[in-house]
Amino acid sequence: MEIAIKQQKATVRQVLNDVYEEVNWAYLAKNYFGKSRSWLYHKFSGMNNGMPDDFSDVDRERLKTSLQDIAGRIMQAADRL
Repeated sequence: MEIAIKQQKATVRQVLNDVYEEVNWAYLAKNYFGKSRSWLYHKFSGMNNGMPDDFSDVDRERLKTSLQDIAGRIMQAADRL
């Protein structure tokens, strides 16, 4: 008997759970995406006007790059202390 296991892909929100409260998402949405914070929150929630909504591959990569940029800037600031 074969049992099919459905592997569920973690949402972006779940992946970022560790740092979610520490990041200024409104700043990130405006300065890295040119979008409103509500646009970004809809992406995190997976819903927009009752319809499923998720990050495109391009937006996921942009989010990754923006978080890496912010992390690098924080590291540089910490090194200057």
